[in-house]
Amino acid sequence: MTQLLDLLSAEDYAKRFQGTGIRDCAVIDRGLFFFISLQDWDDDKPRPFADELQTRLTKLELNAQKRWITTFMDGYSNLMCSGPREGDIVCVAVDGRGQVLAKKVQGSDEEHPVPGGKGEGPCRGNVGKIKPFAGHMYGCGGGRSLFYRIGPDQWSEVGPLPPEGRGETGFQDFDGFSESDIYAAGGRGDVWHYHGSAWHKIAFPSNMWIESVCCGDDGYVYIGAQSGTVYRGRGDQWMTIHQGDLSLPFRDMVWFKDRVYATNDYGLWEIQEGRVQPSQAPIEITNCAGNLSVADGVMLMAGAHGAALHDGQSWSRLFSIAELARQSQGG
Repeated sequence: MTQLLDLLSAEDYAKRFQGTGIRDCAVIDRGLFFFISLQDWDDDKPRPFADELQTRLTKLELNAQKRWITTFMDGYSNLMCSGPREGDIVCVAVDGRGQVLAKKVQGSDEEHPVPGGKGEGPCRGNVGKIKPFAGHMYGCGGGRSLFYRIGPDQWSEVGPLPPEGRGETGFQDFDGFSESDIYAAGGRGDVWHYHGSAWHKIAFPSNMWIESVCCGDDGYVYIGAQSGTVYRGRGDQWMTIHQGDLSLPFRDMVWFKDRVYATNDYGLWEIQEGRVQPSQAPIEITNCAGNLSVADGVMLMAGAHGAALHDGQSWSRLFSIAELARQSQGG
């Protein structure tokens, strides 16, 4: 059974999302969600740099009297958001250059950037992905870096970090079974395993470009590569379980309930028992594809056309940007 909650009014759509596209989302708990949206731009005009476009961080709190709150920001490039909650800090946003914004119950703080650069520090290059893991917010990026947040303005590397290779692009994503059993990957088949004290390079059977990593409760690691190709394995044992033919890789892959969910701008897929198949969720749900976040027993999906929530039993559409946009244009 699918519910259409439609929590976004036309007025809130105009204030929160009109003229932007959702680029990331985060579950903090089953009643608190955040969305990153970036200003749209006419493709017929020269495109500004990402940090010249306005970025918005929007909170949806289901049980609050004021359900929607939006923070308008300039000067951020490829901003991402994540939990877990840190006292009165309810969400941390980090952009591709390591700039940090801590959203509080009241207001927000601009913190010092994640330290690093030039081959040193927790973050040795750009930031590619952030996510909650093992009670902290972890991030990965260029220079084969993996790091985690200890608290405000405090970061530590997961290392010692593996050496940079000639021509390598760094880690695009990561996941783990525990703090001492982590997989990170990126570039062309560049996969590494951290076993608690050091990194070990994995003998990965492909030089495809890697986009996403998910460690499943079934004991396997799932790696999403170019064109939607998926590999499954662990250690140095890997096999291709799906040869993709998509124009986009899977941006996010997460384990939820008893399977892997994978998404990009074009749809939602499910991976179970070694099979990759398009999700059978209703179109009003799959239209919300783009990004995935899991925490507190729920899974949030959000993209250019809206957002949907899976509570472990069924899907609910939270809002449809596509329908509100048509209404605002008189369609």
